[in-house]
This record gives sequence, structure tokens and C-alpha cells, in this order.
Amino acid sequence: MSPTSFLVPPVDTVTYGAGAFDEISSRVAGVGGSRVMVILSGSLAGGPVEEALHARLGPAIAGVYARTRQHVPRSSVLEATEMARDNRADCVLSVGGGTPIDCAKAVALALRADIRRPEDFDHHRVRFTYPSTYEVPPLEGDVVPHVAVPTTLSGGEHTGLCGVTDDATRAKDAYTSPKLQPRAVILDPWVSAGTPGWLWAASGMRAVDHAVEGILSARHMPMTDALGAGALRLLSENLETSSTDPGDEQARTACLLGTWLSIFGLTNVGVGLSHGIGHQLAAEFDMIHGVTSAIMLPSVMEFTRARTLPRLRLVAEAMGVDTRDLSADAAADAAIGAVRDLVTRLGVPDRISAAGGRREALPGIADHVMGDAAVAASPRPVTRADILALLDAAF
Repeated sequence: MSPTSFLVPPVDTVTYGAGAFDEISSRVAGVGGSRVMVILSGSLAGGPVEEALHARLGPAIAGVYARTRQHVPRSSVLEATEMARDNRADCVLSVGGGTPIDCAKAVALALRADIRRPEDFDHHRVRFTYPSTYEVPPLEGDVVPHVAVPTTLSGGEHTGLCGVTDDATRAKDAYTSPKLQPRAVILDPWVSAGTPGWLWAASGMRAVDHAVEGILSARHMPMTDALGAGALRLLSENLETSSTDPGDEQARTACLLGTWLSIFGLTNVGVGLSHGIGHQLAAEFDMIHGVTSAIMLPSVMEFTRARTLPRLRLVAEAMGVDTRDLSADAAADAAIGAVRDLVTRLGVPDRISAAGGRREALPGIADHVMGDAAVAASPRPVTRADILALLDAAF
């Protein structure tokens, strides 16, 4: 048996709970920021969160960019990077969901690598050839530090990975380096209180997907199993309540913490087909990733069940099912059923067609999925025909 390493993302601090946002100025100063480029969710622009940012950071704010389009097209990153250059930013601060968080990482990359044209991104993207060949370009030199304040449960604030969409091809490419990891993270339920319930619920399904696919990964390990199970407990117990009552600070904080626990699987053992398919579905049809998780995760769990029966029992138990008297197959049914039931209770779309997809685009999506590095962690080998069958069944 070969040795295995558990990697802790290189974050300096995670500050959480009611009032955590009040620490923003000290966290920015702690990473050396004096001219802060804010990458803000468009829905927060001009509202109380932006006002609170200005009140706490004042003249340290060098600029605010609030126009990142969903799935972070290269054009948005270039626009934000130009603003950061013009304002001589020495720190990026993302406030919002996965879109501004990934944009801030991509801006940090573009500043370091002197990316100025859409084609300049190509040299830096991760290249994957199925089943297990990766080309990850190194990122040399110092990168401007990033402080992240999430308003959804996407989990991007806890990784050095970002997705950027090629405007021309609509393929979503991955970029990764430990240097892109946010140095400080603030998890405050107040900042997310304005996030619509449907978006909070859908992004919560993304966190559930992180946890489940980490547990089911072909490379699973005890540490990520435990963290993933803890994430599922927090999310399954609090996600519905926090979606319907944004003022429930305890439930919202529990979900933010569950999201934090869920991400260690992605950063250590990888995820799988639900993520690989979801990346490309989202980019093609402009879906949010939580919706793609709600659509694909139960089907992928069924697709891999023969190779993951003991793992599925752990998923079922973490989601509150008493499996002591259940056979392996019954426990697997319970795990898949628990995920489907959560999707139903949250009201997240569970079909591609219901989320605005078009059947004629599915073959092209299957092609892109085979080049997505997430599929390498699938516990069952997969072909393009398998992916197309999963997409067709989920339509």
C-alpha cells in the first residue's frame, strides 16, 4: 500500500459566526493589503453590504468590480484585471458567491502571469486526458493575496482552484495553484442574509455534492470521509431551515461550516462525475452549479453504486438514516433516496430540461466532460457513451 498525504489548504484564518464581518479590516491588513480591489456580486452593489465594506475599509478600497458574469468568462476577468492594474491593487477581496470568488482568483492569476488577451489564458489552464493524465502549469512568483467573504455555499473560498469559461467555445477550464487559495476567509451569516432562498438552497446542494463525491471518490481516505460525513450532517439538518428563514443565524452558520468541511474532499481525493458533468452543463446552459448537482448527483450515485456500497452506507448514516438493520443494497437505496428527498424539499430543479437545457447540445457536452479533470476520481471507469446516457436520462 503506497503512502497517502492529507493536504491542508494554505489559508491563514477562517473567521466564522455572527459578527465575523466586523473583522474585515484586520483580515485585509493581516495579509498585507493596502489597496484593495473588491470583486463584488452584482446583487450586492449599492446595498448594505457594499456600504458596510466602505465603512470598514474606507480609502483602502482601490476599486469595486461588480460585473462578473456567471461562470466567469475570460472577458469579465480581463475587465476586472484591467481595473485592478489601473488602480495598483495589492490585494483582492471577493464578496459574493462562487462567481466573484473565482473571478478574484483569476484576477490574481492574470496579474501575476500578465494575462491581457483571451488567448493568454490557454497557457495556464489545466489540461486533462482521460483517465489520469494532468498537465498543471506552474505559477511562478508572488500572487496578490485574496480575502474571501462568501454569500452562498459553493465552497470556492476554501480552494486554490477556479473555473473560467472560454467565451468562444463555452468550455469551462480549470486553473489551479496553492497560491490562488484565499489567505483569509470570513463566514458571516449576516452577509448572506440577502441571498435568495432558492440560490442558497441550490448552492447548498453543491456543498452536498462536494461531500458525497469526496466520500465516494476512488481515492477516498478516512480523514476526508470524516469531514465529508460531518458536512452532510450539518447540511442535511440545517439547509432547509436556513433557506426559508435567512434570519436564522445559527442555521446559516451551520451551513457555512458544513460547506467548509465538505471542501476537503475536493482538495484531497477529488470529486467525480457529478462535478465533471456539472461544470460543462453549467457553462453550456448558464445554469448555477447547485442546480447541476441536484440534477446529476443521484444519477451518478446510482451509476457508481456497485463499486461504492460501503461508502453509500456512510452517506446514508450522515444524512440521518439508521442503517443498522439494512442490507448493503437497502442502505445504498437509502443514501440515494436521501439526496433525492433533499432536492425535492428544497425545490431545486432536478431535470436538465426544467433548468433550460437543450437536448441537441448534449453530445458536445459529453465531449467536454471527457476532458474535465473531475472525472478522474470516479470510482467506476467511464466512457463518452456512459456520459451521454447519464445526460440523456437526466434530461
